[in-house]
Amino acid sequence: MAFDLNGIDIHTPSRYAHSFPWAEWEVLRREAPVFWYERDDIEPFWAVTRHAEVMVISERPKIFINGGPRLRLALKGETELLRGGLDSFGQSRGWNPQEPPDLTFMDDPQHREVRKHASWAFTQGCMRSFASHFDQLAAGFTAEFLAELEQGGEVDFVRHLAAKLPLAAIGEIIGLSAGDWKRILVWSNAIIGEVSPEHVLPGETLLQAAERFMNEFRLYLEELIQAHRKPGGGPSDFVNRLVSATVNGQLQNDQQLIGYLFVLIGAGNDTTRNATAGGLVALLEHPEQRDLLCANPGLISGAVDEILRWTSPVISFLRTATEDFQLLDKTIRAGDTVCMFYPSANRDESVFTDPYRFDIQRNPNPHLTFGFGAHFCLGTNLAKAELRAAITALLPVLPRLKLGGMGHRIPNTHVSGFAELPVALA
Repeated sequence: MAFDLNGIDIHTPSRYAHSFPWAEWEVLRREAPVFWYERDDIEPFWAVTRHAEVMVISERPKIFINGGPRLRLALKGETELLRGGLDSFGQSRGWNPQEPPDLTFMDDPQHREVRKHASWAFTQGCMRSFASHFDQLAAGFTAEFLAELEQGGEVDFVRHLAAKLPLAAIGEIIGLSAGDWKRILVWSNAIIGEVSPEHVLPGETLLQAAERFMNEFRLYLEELIQAHRKPGGGPSDFVNRLVSATVNGQLQNDQQLIGYLFVLIGAGNDTTRNATAGGLVALLEHPEQRDLLCANPGLISGAVDEILRWTSPVISFLRTATEDFQLLDKTIRAGDTVCMFYPSANRDESVFTDPYRFDIQRNPNPHLTFGFGAHFCLGTNLAKAELRAAITALLPVLPRLKLGGMGHRIPNTHVSGFAELPVALA
């Protein structure tokens, strides 16, 4: 298929409701890996689609910053949902509009200082201590899912299985009440603009519903934080440590802590859920790889990495150039926006042999699913531990499963995955 570079579409959210624009990205990697992308309905940006150039940008956080005017793609007239603090909720509390909404909007040294106050909970050692518990949770959730399947008909894999372990895991690490998890799932879905029709009030748009849910989430976190500020603290060791931690000698205020917990919980839920659902699809659509894994469970670590490469649940992030920079034959000017497309980098032919082949024994597998550099995903170890537990629990069931209908993907240019995935017994 021939493409006019000025006619390709890699920015429209609805484009991602069906699949990723693999053919367009492939052309860009080959012909214009650093491409000035101008369209009528979005502010222009440099589209960066190859592994090497994504690495170059990620390794230079002082030149390509997170704290600029754009961090996620948004059409003209639309605001980034995660830029909280300037809306009615923040205004009613006198929030500082200059404060970064959360950790992802910060740059060093502030980013490094704030990040360390949660990093202790996501180390490999902590995840090893949770491993057997995650295995138990995953086995229990899978047994419940199988029981539903055995009643006949199709069952939504996302709602009835994939969403459960990530929510339980982050809920237990942070110390959230299990009774709140269902509400947190609805709220965290709203972070990426995913709102079920039954949750939209009469006369309300999807965007308005998403904003309402995010403000409900902020109120929940506000009450959680205030409860843990009282003498003696609260039941969550994680939140107790967070409210007592200092940044540059000062305690963080409610605005800063709400933003911190908001992104930790949301990021800890959506992306792993999407990788789990996408991983199931990959295994069922590649039965030889499914059978290989079922016969050799020791391959699970490689399978997890290949699922992460294959699904690439985080599609893109933006950075702002602070100075002129030469990238290949292009001069990126100070103030320009660059957009890194991670799924494209994870299919780069110059890095991955036969990149469109799903191979659980792929080695090496230097995927960029978690980013790279200063903003390498804080929850990497958690995501891998959850995926390992979820897929391991599914192994005895996998040969009995088949995909149902087409499923429904999230129309989003930042985080993508299945909002609904019908599965049945084969």
